[in-house]
Amino acid sequence: MKHIGIIILILLTLLCMGYGQQPKQSSVGKVTFSIGKYFIQDAGRLSWETAEFQAPVHNRDKIKTDKEARCEVTLSTKKVMRIGENSVVEITQPAKNENEVEVSKGRGWLSLFFPRGESSVRVKTPTSICAVRGTVFRLESDSNQTSYRCYQGELAVTPYNKGRTALADSTFKVTGGQELILVMDFETYKKQQEEAFRNFREDDMDAFERFKQQDQQQFNQMVENDLKAFKAMQDISYKASTFDMQEDNQSDWVRWNKERDRLLQNK
Repeated sequence: MKHIGIIILILLTLLCMGYGQQPKQSSVGKVTFSIGKYFIQDAGRLSWETAEFQAPVHNRDKIKTDKEARCEVTLSTKKVMRIGENSVVEITQPAKNENEVEVSKGRGWLSLFFPRGESSVRVKTPTSICAVRGTVFRLESDSNQTSYRCYQGELAVTPYNKGRTALADSTFKVTGGQELILVMDFETYKKQQEEAFRNFREDDMDAFERFKQQDQQQFNQMVENDLKAFKAMQDISYKASTFDMQEDNQSDWVRWNKERDRLLQNK
């Protein structure tokens, strides 16, 4: 009887150990390029693990980038997403040839033009859902706002209602050379813009002093015009416009992504 009791105890221990382990999700892609530190949170876990180059990305994994870090993920469908600094992204594969990317905060660049096929990607942010196919675009998002810039193809962006309980009735079409900004709370957005202005002043006081002397009036007019350009739709503020490609290309983030795209096309 003593031996039977020991055997039962061992079996119960093994059963509990197996029950506590989360089954590993199937792979949906891998990290194909990185700069700086980034972390992966396995589906169903709370801890973040430091990731390495060529690290596999499994279904429902989350990726978090550190300051000044960048990460490129090539999905199993061969589509590419790049994640900018201070970002959190979750990647899932709800069905074959379908991917869903949820950007809870930060910036992303999606190159979906190659290879051609039937695969599709849906992008979720705290403010909207974006359906895309054969497209190149970038986005930046936080809990209050999301901005989309489309370089190739077309986006179909549907915002959430203000209570975020359902999607709004209207969908925005964004094509190459166009930008869409969605804002859930416009007063919060204005405060965010003021904070960004203060951060610029603190980062480089000399540049700010020159700016005040030369361009203060012009800047104030630009901010005023920008805020006036927003329209309201079902309690959500939005701004749809074209953007200056030359000015856009001054961004190091944009230039880096375009260079990565060129390398991808030449493979």
